[in-house]
Amino acid sequence: MASTEEPVSPIEPPTPGSEKSVACALEPITEAKDEGTASGNIQFHPDADLQVIINQTGVDPIVYLVCASALGCASLVWRTMLHSDDTSGKEARGQVKTLKLDGNPEALGLLFRIVHYDFSHVPKEPTLDQLFELGKSACKYQCTHLLYPWANEWTKSLSQFAGEDDCYSECHKALFAAWTFGDLRLYRDMVDALIVSTELDTNGKIVNIAGKPLEDMLMPCDLLEIITTVRASTIENILDSVKKPLNILSCGENGQENAYCKVGKDSHACETMMLGSIIPALTRARLFPIPEPGKFAGSIAQLKEKLDNIKTIPYVGREWAPHMSHDGCNLGFRESVTTCLTTMVVPISSNIMCWMSAQAKTCGIETTKELKEWQSKFENHSLESLGNSESAQPLKTPDIEEQDHAESEGTLEESRGASPDSKKLTTRIVGRTVEAKSKGRKDMFCAIEKKESMRSVMLICSGHPVGAAMEYLEVDSGDY
Repeated sequence: MASTEEPVSPIEPPTPGSEKSVACALEPITEAKDEGTASGNIQFHPDADLQVIINQTGVDPIVYLVCASALGCASLVWRTMLHSDDTSGKEARGQVKTLKLDGNPEALGLLFRIVHYDFSHVPKEPTLDQLFELGKSACKYQCTHLLYPWANEWTKSLSQFAGEDDCYSECHKALFAAWTFGDLRLYRDMVDALIVSTELDTNGKIVNIAGKPLEDMLMPCDLLEIITTVRASTIENILDSVKKPLNILSCGENGQENAYCKVGKDSHACETMMLGSIIPALTRARLFPIPEPGKFAGSIAQLKEKLDNIKTIPYVGREWAPHMSHDGCNLGFRESVTTCLTTMVVPISSNIMCWMSAQAKTCGIETTKELKEWQSKFENHSLESLGNSESAQPLKTPDIEEQDHAESEGTLEESRGASPDSKKLTTRIVGRTVEAKSKGRKDMFCAIEKKESMRSVMLICSGHPVGAAMEYLEVDSGDY
C-alpha cells in the first residue's frame, strides 16, 4: 500500500522528531504609531530631537516632538529657524531643542506627519476649513510641495462648491485654497462668487454675505481692487438695462415701435400696461427711482433676485384669443441681467498668473486650457524679449529695482485696456453655471513687459524666509 506523507508547510520547516508539522501564518508587522507621551506631548518619531511649541490663545500650547533634520529638509523656512535664535537648547548635552511656531496646530500636525512619512493620517477628503488652515501653514513655511500627492484630488472635491448653499459665506476660504495649490478654474469660480455676493456695509466697506470685510481676508493684494471695480461696473450695467425700457416707453421715442410687445397687435396698449405695472413693482423692491450705481449697497445676487421676482400685468384686449395672448410680453429684465453677468470681465494680473502656473506645477494640479495658453504666450514672449535684449546688463541697486518695479506696475495698469482674445468661458453666477461667449476677458498678460514677468517668477522662486507667497498677500506676513 502506498504511503501518504503529511504536507510540509512552505512557511516553517517541520520540527525534527515531531509526528506532523504545524503550518504557522506570518504575523503582520506592527508599525510604530506616534502616540502621545506621558506628558501629553505628541511624538512623531521615537528618536525625536526637537520640541515644537505651538501657542494658542486662551488654552495651553500644543507640543510636538519631531526630528529636526526632517523639518529642515522639508522647508527652507524651518531650516532657517532651526539655525537662528528662535531655537533654544544644547545639542552637546543631548537635550531636546525647542522651536516655537505660530499657526493652526492641526494643520501643522498634518504637515509634520507627512514629513515623517505617516501618510495614514492624511485625510482623503478634508473639510474646507482644514484646507484653508493647511494652505495658510504651507504657504507661510514654504512647503506646499509636500502636498503634491493629494492636492489635485482635494481641489477636485471643491469643483462644485460654487453651487452649494454656503458658498457665498465661505468662498474666500476656497479662494485661498485655490490660490495656494494653483487651481485656476476654482480660483476664477470663487472670485466670481465673491463679486456677485459682496455688498457695502454702513461704513461703505465691501463685505461678504456674513458681514466680514474683504480687506481682512487672505487674498492676493490686487484682488480687492478688482472685486470692487468689477462689482461696481456690473451693478451699473444692470441698472442701465433697467432704465433703458423705462426711458423708451416713458418718452415714446420714435423708431421703437413694438420694442417689447411680442404679439404685434395692440402693442401700444400692451407696453403701456407693462410700464404702468412695472413702476409699482420696482417701487416695492426699492428700485424706483432707479438708484445711482454708487449708492446701491446690496449685492449683485440680491439685485438679480429682486429683478427676477418683478412681474408685469399682461394686457388683455377686447378681442382676446389664446394665440394672441400677451402673457409672454416683458421688458427683458431677466435677459439683460443674464447678459450683464455672462459678459462680466474679471481680469487676472501677470503676477497672479505667474504664481498660479508655478503652484500648479509644485502641487501637481491639472493645468487648465487657459493656463496652458498663458504659459505658451509667456514663454514665447520671454524668448523674444531675451533675443532682443542686450547681451549684458549691469546689476541694479535695490533702489533702482524698486523704481523699475513701480514703473512696471504702471504698465500693468495701462495694459488692462488691451484687446483680449474672444474665448468661451464658464462662470458660476448666483448658484448656477452659465456658458457664454465673452469678448471681455482681460487677462492682461498680452501686454506685460518681459522684465515684469521675469521679476514675478524670481519672486515666486526665491527662498526668502519671509515667504514668496506673502509677496502677493494683502496682509503683513508677520501677522500669520
